[in-house]
Amino acid sequence: MKTLIVCSSKYGSTKVIAGWIAERLGFESLITDVKDAPNPDEFDLVILGFGIYEDRPMPEILDYIDKHIKILEEKKKVIFGVCLDTRGFFVKGKIHGGWEYIRPIIKRFKDSPIHAGVLHGEINPSKLTTNDEKRLMLFYNKMLKRNYTAVPYRTKMNKEEVWTFAERILNKLEGKFY
Repeated sequence: MKTLIVCSSKYGSTKVIAGWIAERLGFESLITDVKDAPNPDEFDLVILGFGIYEDRPMPEILDYIDKHIKILEEKKKVIFGVCLDTRGFFVKGKIHGGWEYIRPIIKRFKDSPIHAGVLHGEINPSKLTTNDEKRLMLFYNKMLKRNYTAVPYRTKMNKEEVWTFAERILNKLEGKFY
């Protein structure tokens, strides 16, 4: 199955995860940055992966979907978001995080993707822009009420989790929905 994996990744975690998905699927796969992504017309399966920043998908992936929506509607597609908090949380009467991050992407399509999910990523302070570092410090110290002097390195990226995600894709392609 000819597969296109389109990644919108600010610091590279999404692209690493895309590689793990392609490895487990075993299909002929093109992994590409959203900025260089081709028209999805010639592919059998399109996987859309994106990082989550400021509680929403990266805008580049939304632009790609909008540009190719008619073709994508006809394709088997998979959606995955990458962030640290995949479960989500409840604050002041509202659900944040987790599946709420990818819901706007899923809702863009008339037909549901064959599979979707939120996978764990990482925060690597050595890769952060100054602006992202400031935002994270504000989040940690003001919202979480911590007393950090620097953004800590945190990773929850997990190849086993990603392979399980890919196995679910394989099962759904075979018509198994468990």
